Amino acid sequence: MSHLSVRGTAALLIAALALAGCSRDSAGLERGAGGAALVKNGLGAVLPGKRASTASAQAPDPAQLAQAALASVKGPVLLATFESVGAPTVLGMVGENGTMRSYQTPDQRGVMLRSGLLAGTRGYGRDLMSADTDAVARLIRTRQAGSAPRVQRYLDGNGVERPVPMTCTVTPGASMTQDIAGITYTGQQVAEHCEGSGAVVDNGYLVATDGRVLVSRQWVGPGLGYLVLQSLRD
Repeated sequence: MSHLSVRGTAALLIAALALAGCSRDSAGLERGAGGAALVKNGLGAVLPGKRASTASAQAPDPAQLAQAALASVKGPVLLATFESVGAPTVLGMVGENGTMRSYQTPDQRGVMLRSGLLAGTRGYGRDLMSADTDAVARLIRTRQAGSAPRVQRYLDGNGVERPVPMTCTVTPGASMTQDIAGITYTGQQVAEHCEGSGAVVDNGYLVATDGRVLVSRQWVGPGLGYLVLQSLRD
């Protein structure tokens, strides 16, 4: 077993995302001769020191942040990092209804997950308003290959909610165990490749045997790009 900080999220998801065969995703990342190059470039934005000259110069150490969060926050906790920002933030669960969970930062920005998949964001600007992911979530959580639809919705310039329907292909990968930010995760890598409405998206997940999504890289939308989520406590 290898011991990694949040840097391990890149290595953890490289194999899963490399399974997807698109030439470009909607975040504008090129896929060259190998999928690993795409994922290293894409997830590289969340690695400590990657953007030392810009926004993440004073980013907190992910392992220290994770341990502090576990000590001070009760209940389920997420560590979240937008690739476009680079600094990790902690979100505590503030509501649960069936398979839907709502998490919030100390400054009341929100992330909603349904069965571990993004269902919405709030307070970030150009938010994901809602998402229909039940069909593709069943494939991801059971680590089964197949195709399923997903729909993500955003507000247009007139405040009207517009759907972005996509068709997604799910491909299970290898099982692995990794230490990330001082926490050990064991699961199977799963890649999700989606196309539709002009978008091309590659999401990646580490899924436990009981179907819980432990670590993921998910596309929020054209304004916010990709979000890396690590479950610190479920």
